[in-house]
Amino acid sequence: MPSTNKTTYAAVPFLIFGIILIAAFFLKYFEPKLPEVLQNWAEHLSIALIVAVVIGLTYEYTSHLFREEILKNLLHESQEQVYQALRAYSVLTPDEVFHLLKEIASQINQTPTLFHPARPKSNEYTFTESMDFFDTLVKMRPKEIVKILSTWIEPKSHKNLKYLASDFIGKYQLTEIADELRRQAEPILHLGNLSEDDRGWVLNYIWAYSCCEKPMYKILGDVMRTTSDHEIEKWILFLPLQMPSIELAPMINDYLERDAPIADDNLLLVIQAVAAMHRAQTVDGVALLKKFPNRFGPHHQDDVDRIWRNYALVPEELKGIFLQT
Repeated sequence: MPSTNKTTYAAVPFLIFGIILIAAFFLKYFEPKLPEVLQNWAEHLSIALIVAVVIGLTYEYTSHLFREEILKNLLHESQEQVYQALRAYSVLTPDEVFHLLKEIASQINQTPTLFHPARPKSNEYTFTESMDFFDTLVKMRPKEIVKILSTWIEPKSHKNLKYLASDFIGKYQLTEIADELRRQAEPILHLGNLSEDDRGWVLNYIWAYSCCEKPMYKILGDVMRTTSDHEIEKWILFLPLQMPSIELAPMINDYLERDAPIADDNLLLVIQAVAAMHRAQTVDGVALLKKFPNRFGPHHQDDVDRIWRNYALVPEELKGIFLQT
């Protein structure tokens, strides 16, 4: 209700100006038909009304710009106050916060991530349920955080630190250091046969870089079209479950279009990924699966029903589509 009222109040001046302008043109139109004694008066009045509308609109536009500037200043001040308030109640300079995170990440056996759900059977864990704190911190002190994270992604850093740093870089699209991620990770990825120790941070580096490129996820799509590494495919296919964004849809489409065979367990991950994106309304999952009847056999019909039901999705259009192949 408040937003509706604000919109109504904002429209009132323009409604008034519109009525005045119509009245001016009305006078101008009927001026020749008026008695001679009134024609001069009608001409002057219509011109005065048009001038009044022009001045009024100019004033309203200028006032709008002035109000916008005031709101921007107030927003900046409020953000600064939030930052200062957080700083008063916690360890809140970027150096202090990220030093604490560095100590935790470097000393635990599990791999910390910003995203939920964490990958099962991969030793990942989501170390925070709320990102509001970090949203504020990155927004208020981006240069300091970029400087800190650039030390975390050095080649000799702990693998957990590399992973967490690339999570921040990808999530907040810190383009200033994204190229360094690709420079380090791509040669290792091209060598193939990633070790368990390297797979996580190398793929997370590639993902984080891909978040910063335009179009997003281009390099991920290239990897999915060309890789023959079953575990790399599995790692990337989990991304839509954590971030079911529309930009990941072309990657799934390209993956299903490739000539190379796809393992059955990875096809199940595709079905799950498409269900997650369909529920998030970022892609028409039904249409996407229907494009590739040759990728799925009749035995996948039960998998679709089961997986989509887990996402509270039971679209009628999917019933029986793989039984027809």
